[in-house]
Amino acid sequence: MGTPALSDVESERRKAAVEAALREWFTPRDITGGKGSSITESAKRLGIGRGAMHSWIISQDGLKSTHKKNFSPDWTIYQPPALIAPEIVEKAQATVDDRIRERRLEQELAALKRHQKDLLDQVISLQDVRGTIMNLAEALEAPAIIRPVPGSRKGGKRIAILHISDVHCGESVDLYEMDGLNSYSGEICKARMNRLFQKTASLLTEHWSGDPVEEIVVCLGGDMIDGNLREESRRGGAMPVVESAKLISELTAGGIKFLHEQVGVPIRVYTSPGNHGRLSLKPHVNEGAIDNWDIMISWSIEKILGNQDWVKFYYTGSGEALFNVYGWWFLLQHGHEGVGGTGGLYGPVYKQVRGMYRTHQSYGRRGRGFHYVLEGHNHTSVKIPFGFANGSVVGYSPYSARALKADPSPASQNLLTVEERLGVIAWNELFLGAPQEGTLYEPPVIEEGRLGKPVMRVRATGERT
Repeated sequence: MGTPALSDVESERRKAAVEAALREWFTPRDITGGKGSSITESAKRLGIGRGAMHSWIISQDGLKSTHKKNFSPDWTIYQPPALIAPEIVEKAQATVDDRIRERRLEQELAALKRHQKDLLDQVISLQDVRGTIMNLAEALEAPAIIRPVPGSRKGGKRIAILHISDVHCGESVDLYEMDGLNSYSGEICKARMNRLFQKTASLLTEHWSGDPVEEIVVCLGGDMIDGNLREESRRGGAMPVVESAKLISELTAGGIKFLHEQVGVPIRVYTSPGNHGRLSLKPHVNEGAIDNWDIMISWSIEKILGNQDWVKFYYTGSGEALFNVYGWWFLLQHGHEGVGGTGGLYGPVYKQVRGMYRTHQSYGRRGRGFHYVLEGHNHTSVKIPFGFANGSVVGYSPYSARALKADPSPASQNLLTVEERLGVIAWNELFLGAPQEGTLYEPPVIEEGRLGKPVMRVRATGERT
């Protein structure tokens, strides 16, 4: 069946639509780029189907002769000859501004390419440093393995040194007078000495690793009793001097026997008398280390224990005991000899440093050098390069607080561990107080209004206890 004939009005309408589409959709740039108008667009403008539009175009004689050759081989793209004719098309000439703008764009593009190249070079350099030079990637993936040193895992042989000094048995410290910080009496002295030996045995047994210690050295470092050194001691003590000497002798002898039973090793005892045990108010240089309650207390302890193979007592005429542990030399002294004053701004630690240094110098000039000083007297436990200073059993007292303005040091004693090759490898400060004996032995509290700041709490009391 042939294509039905169109009326003249419809034919003109379609021609006008095609021409309008050609004029609207073609520009000089479209021609130079080879872009053409589509039959589909003309059909949409007329509101008819693409096939009907295509049939109508090739059925028209005028369009056949003039435009048919300008359709593409598949008859889908129409290109009008008037617009693609080279003699009609005028090539657009670029202005100076256009050329400047184009050149600027070329420069920006070149700059971006250079920047991109520099960034890539930096990334390559960083990868080389990380992966090749510093070898970080391999280090993160393969951590170093720490291997134990070949040999015994239990370590070398060890000996424990228990330093007992400044017990001040017989002294009375009133809780009310100390603003609730510390108290002391005969019963508290007994309780703290029991805690001292119990903690020592616990550290050397249930909390010990490896072979047990081979020996325990007990250093009685002086001031075992409060004595009659000061007027307040004679008038306000907890008990008479003789009674306090008897009590501390029994407590110490029982503690030494307890250590032997619990740890099961030999014990040797050295004694260095202090200033509170002397028999004269003013210290005498001659026989001052012999005519002293501390020597009598040590003899009493030895007498209480009896003649035993597992314990040995040693004494010196000078009152300073020099003894050996695995070739490491220790000098036991009370700490009051040759160093006076309170230590000034720096407190007792300054006195300890000065006194130990002078002791090292003195013994070195005698040709009897040693490694460590063990001393008490200042009631402050501290380790310094020259040795170890011991705390006290009595703790903070009115004399320390008001006369010396010393820091409130709690009751404590030192326990050292000596290894045969390395010397002192452990320094344990054994705290002896209990909360009911003063706020020094309570944990810090946070009071209302001072959040985050631990403060010292003073127990409120209305009368002396």
